[in-house]
Formats: sequence, structure tokens, C-alpha cells
Amino acid sequence: MQVLGYIAVQPDWPIDVANAQNDVEGEHKFWVSAYAPAEPSLHTTVRATADALLVDDARIEAQLVSARQLRLSSPALSIPPGVYTAPSLTVACTQIARGTGVRAFDVTRPGGLVVAGGDDGALDVYETHGTHRVRLDGHLGDITACMFFPSGQVVLSGATDMQIKIWSACDGSNPVTLVGHTGAVTDLCIIGVGKLVVSAAKDGRVKVWECGTSSCLHTYDVSVDPVNAIWYDESALVAACEDGRVVVIDPRSKVVRAEFGAKGGPPMRSVAFDAQNQLVIGGRADGVVCVWDMDNPGDTKLSFCRGHAAVSVIRLVSQSNVSHICVGTEDGQLYIAALSDSVTVIEDMVAFDVNPITQIRITPSTASRPHIWAAAQDSRVCSF
Repeated sequence: MQVLGYIAVQPDWPIDVANAQNDVEGEHKFWVSAYAPAEPSLHTTVRATADALLVDDARIEAQLVSARQLRLSSPALSIPPGVYTAPSLTVACTQIARGTGVRAFDVTRPGGLVVAGGDDGALDVYETHGTHRVRLDGHLGDITACMFFPSGQVVLSGATDMQIKIWSACDGSNPVTLVGHTGAVTDLCIIGVGKLVVSAAKDGRVKVWECGTSSCLHTYDVSVDPVNAIWYDESALVAACEDGRVVVIDPRSKVVRAEFGAKGGPPMRSVAFDAQNQLVIGGRADGVVCVWDMDNPGDTKLSFCRGHAAVSVIRLVSQSNVSHICVGTEDGQLYIAALSDSVTVIEDMVAFDVNPITQIRITPSTASRPHIWAAAQDSRVCSF
């Protein structure tokens, strides 16, 4: 297993850099910390001037790339140079109390609307420039999952009240409620244009629903423990289980294709599936990300960690000869990693300090990589 060192930086560092460059009176500084396996952590201060970044501890190196990007490294701790990016856009979810934070969100593709929910049983739809559009109020428990249908005008949501609801993002009406789980809903997927949806829950079941008839077409009894996350692809339904397994089901034959991990092992909290490279990626409660090859299910192809905080979300950023994933953890880390024979961290995204990352979404972009959207347990959704 690769144990990776990493650097953390004060989330609002761009303010200090901008103030220094604009000759705002006063001292402009921010903290930086470096962590490496089997080494004492380093904590120091970076002082911004009009034309340079000065680090108090020479064991950490800092360079300004742009107004929103730093390059940080620590040769002393064998941490190679990495890019650290601040948000390009922040949507303030003003209807969500900061103490409860954004528990689930989604964004239309391309990004124009955001839907977000917290601990009060309601969701809110915002335009990405911040205007509140409509409230979706009707769940009787905390919001745990939500998604826009491909049209961008309809929202799917799940909550701890064991219900799944379909909403109009225009007027807030709720024409369909799907009832059948006996535990809190944990995750949702939409199949194709949205005639069918898939749900997972703490009852250990994954259900396939037909929206038009509000009926359950099939129930998979995956585990006696909670199913924490699911990933749907036309060739695979993948479930991350609290019992330590990742279960891969063929949605056409409805039979189990493979199981990874082990019952009684560290709980699996997140999952992704790269259909092109036939890779299953699971995030564990102990901070380890495991990668398995569907063509060689007997062995773990790759595993790595950056600290011990649970891996709360994994999203596939791109599929090519090398898979790129975005990882979010419960201590606020948010980064893109390339998976080959080893793992290479490409970019860190900085906004949430140590707040747990609750959701990541990917939307298309004309830039070198897609837009990364993320939320944590505060009242913001950030785009990078």
C-alpha cells in the first residue's frame, strides 16, 4: 500500500495574497502544514509580499502559480511539488444553517442550477450566481442524497425518513414519493433519461424503481448491514457495504459478478467504477482507497491512503488509459489522483479546512479537466 505525504494550506490564502499584491496595509500571512509517514508533521507560516511568498520554515517550499493556485512541496519530507487550487465559484446555500451544513447536493450539466439539502428535511434550488429559486419541503428526516434528472428541471432526493421523492425544480411540487426501504436512504442513481432510478439504504438493500408507476421493479438483498454508496453503469451496479465488501452486480442478469474486500473488514464508505478500464474503486472508513481489476478479481491492484480519515466520496474524473478520480475525505481533503501501477496526486482543491466532504459532482468543461464541484459540512457548494 502506498502511504502518501501531503500538504494542507489555509483555505482563504488567496485573500492574503491579493491583499499583499494590492498593497493593503498590514501583514498578510497564512498557515501551511506538511504530513508524511513516520515523520513529525511540519507547521509553519507563509508571508505574502507584493512579489513573493516567504516561508518561515525552509523545509516547505511555496510558489504562486496564479491568483487561485499555489505550488507547494517539502523535499525534506519527500513530498513532491503539487498544485493547490482555490474555488473559482462559491454558491452560498443561505437556506441551510451553517451548523448542519450541506449533506447532499447536485448541479445541472452544464452548471446553471444547484440543489442542496441539509439536516432539516428540506432542499433548496439555487442559481449558481446565488439567487434562491425554490424550496423542496416534504421529507421528515435529514437529506442524504439528491440528483437532478437529465432535463435539469426535476430533482430526485432521499432522506433518513426512508423515502425517495421526485420534485419539480420549477415550482417545488412533489408528484411522486417512492416508499419501500426500511432504513435510511444512503445513495441514489438515475438510469438513462430517468424512467428508472436506483436507491441504496441502511436496510442493506438496493432497489430499482420505475418512476412513472411509482413501483419497485427489483430488490437486491446485498447485505445485512447498510449499503453506504452505489454506482450504476449499464454493465455494472456497484455497492459499497458497511460490512467491508464492494459487491458488483450485473444489472441485466441480476446476479453478482464479483465481490471485493472482505466481510468484517474496514467498512466501505464510497465507490466508483471505471467501465473503460474495468476498475472498481472503493473508499474505506480507515482512509484507504482500494483499486481492483474486474479481469483479475483475486488481488488488489492498487491501494493507497493520505491519513486515516474515512474516504467519504469518490468520483470518476476521466476515463482514458489512466483513470483519474476525485477523492473526498472526512477531514476535508479533496484531491485528484491518477491511477496506473502506482498513484499520483495531480491536484489538491482547497476550501473546506477540516470539514468532512459530503459530496462531489463532475460537470463538463472546455478546460484541461472537468469542473469539480464539492460541498462539506458548511453552507457552501464550491466549484474548482
